[in-house]
Amino acid sequence: MRIALVASEILGAYKNGGIGTATSHLACHLARSGFDIAVIYTGAAPVDYAHPWLKRLHTAGVKVTHLHYAGIEVYPEWLRESTVIFDYLRHETFDLVLFQDWEGSGFASVIARQCGVALGGTRLGVIAHGPTEWLLDANRTAARSQRTLAQLHMERSVFLGADDVICPSEHMRSFVTAHFDRPTGAPQALPLYLWSDPESDRVARRERPLDQVRRLGFFGRLEERKGIEIFLNAIVDETLAFKDFDVMFVGKAASRRREDIQAFVDARRPWLGSRLAFFEDLDTDSAQALLVERDCLAVIPSLIDNAPCVISECLRRNIPFLSTRAGGIPELVAPTDRDRVLVEPTARALAARLATSLGQPYAAASPSYDEADIGTRWIEWVEARRPVPLTVDTTGQNPGGSVEVALPATVADIESPIVSVVVTHYERPALVRETLRSLAVQSFRDFEVLLVDDGSPSPEAQNGLTALANELWPFELKLIRQANAYLGAARNTGIAAARAPFVIFMDDDNIAFPTMIETLVRAIERAQADIVTSQMLIFREPTGQPDLDLVDGGERWAFTGGPAELGLSINCYGDATGIYRCDVFERIGRFHEWHGIGHEDWHLHARANLAGLQQLSLPVPLFWYRRVQTGMLNSTDRYANNRIIWDLYRQSLPANLSRLVDLAIRNDLVP
Repeated sequence: MRIALVASEILGAYKNGGIGTATSHLACHLARSGFDIAVIYTGAAPVDYAHPWLKRLHTAGVKVTHLHYAGIEVYPEWLRESTVIFDYLRHETFDLVLFQDWEGSGFASVIARQCGVALGGTRLGVIAHGPTEWLLDANRTAARSQRTLAQLHMERSVFLGADDVICPSEHMRSFVTAHFDRPTGAPQALPLYLWSDPESDRVARRERPLDQVRRLGFFGRLEERKGIEIFLNAIVDETLAFKDFDVMFVGKAASRRREDIQAFVDARRPWLGSRLAFFEDLDTDSAQALLVERDCLAVIPSLIDNAPCVISECLRRNIPFLSTRAGGIPELVAPTDRDRVLVEPTARALAARLATSLGQPYAAASPSYDEADIGTRWIEWVEARRPVPLTVDTTGQNPGGSVEVALPATVADIESPIVSVVVTHYERPALVRETLRSLAVQSFRDFEVLLVDDGSPSPEAQNGLTALANELWPFELKLIRQANAYLGAARNTGIAAARAPFVIFMDDDNIAFPTMIETLVRAIERAQADIVTSQMLIFREPTGQPDLDLVDGGERWAFTGGPAELGLSINCYGDATGIYRCDVFERIGRFHEWHGIGHEDWHLHARANLAGLQQLSLPVPLFWYRRVQTGMLNSTDRYANNRIIWDLYRQSLPANLSRLVDLAIRNDLVP
């Protein structure tokens, strides 16, 4: 069974971190249990192949692939990692792929499989380490950026579309169940606190309790969620004013830096400021060894946490610790030890417990779980997902081995044509010829083409259109001429003339990939969506053909398909080129027809989203998008174009809240 673990962190590239620690140990455990394991690492830090942890992975038989995507031209950047992961996976054969939840790395893969693009035989799972929805509240902050809004949408799509959701704690399972209404399959609690690598046992363990607590060690990232503010306020509390102790900070800087902490303590307890020590660059093994060697009481005062590795590391090494009764932490500790080593997540409660612990003996806590049992549960879980072998036809009735990919039955039952392709044109007969040629070589054949000329005034354009209409094409071509009324009106004319239940729009300067129509038809039916768009591959030739060398490495623009909040400030839905069910236009109306104003595609997509229609955007480019300085958006008023989007959102709010839209608009869009 071939399994891929996709992670933005691994030990040997990052020195610590929950995702990297859990992924590295899980990979070793599964590989040593006989599975074919690959770790697909996507982080920015380079892999140190001489690092002990990389050697451990190699010895266990784990294959590590580092996907470098920093320079890949996929925009916006928050879709880059997900797209590059899918580009890699679609050319591999895995039985099971496990993604991490954070930032929606599995988004493109889940959407692609949902729409029948790829990965049809691959089971997809996601591990809930800490979704953004949970982290925002845990860090006492709000979604303040486009990236965060996009990540919320991407993570939600993965949680809803994955076959399996694994939660390392009952706390996280409760959160995921409450916030993500999965259509099938409840989230499963499957702990990740297993330590499979025997080499890591060389890190010393404490053999006996602390005789006296004299040194405190904050253990974790120096951020609010991990309790740095609680800890700082506790150690300068009046209850500890006459206590004798040293303090170590064992973790990376985050919301607090060394300088901040030093200044904070110096200003409140000058005598304690000289007794601070900082260890910001230790790997996970070295950090644990330091706590053992320095006879520390590890303090882990998280405001909220899932199943933190630092707790299970302390339990494994017999490191005495004091933590908080928050999130999934109590689940890790034996019931008989919980009252002794856990406090409420407040500075006053922590200070009070430290006051009674300093100078006193302190024993390590016991775990509530058995490591061997956790390892067995993982093996059983994976085995239950082993694919059933396919039955092979050995009768010889298909000697050529070719397989016809059938479209969904509902599409096959539709009377011809299935698709109406509306191509809008204005004064570019040479370019629209290339558009039609790209439609002539489509793998899908059951479509008509409606060529709508939006009042081209020149004889050259009129004669060119007449010539095109008289040519022999492998599809039915209908030329429709109208007085100039702008792009939205031209598309609406095409909608009115369409005979098929699905409509695809093309501009006269774009070029379709040969499988565009087939892929869009399959996607909208497989996903039962209302609108499906795709990525765009950009080229900048004003009149020429695209450079085919750009197919693999060119600039691509991608879309999340939502959420509505993000759609206020950017078009996150897609270009007009996409496939639409015809009843969409009956439900929400057609394209706007304001002359001289663009964003008619964004405006329609936003209306669809606000109306609750299902929109998806494929993680693959299906057409060439010609981007030139003379394009419509560059030749129209930017403020007026964006104003129609803002007004649409204002209309969806109560009148006394409509100005909230103003607060959400990007500053660079307002003069």
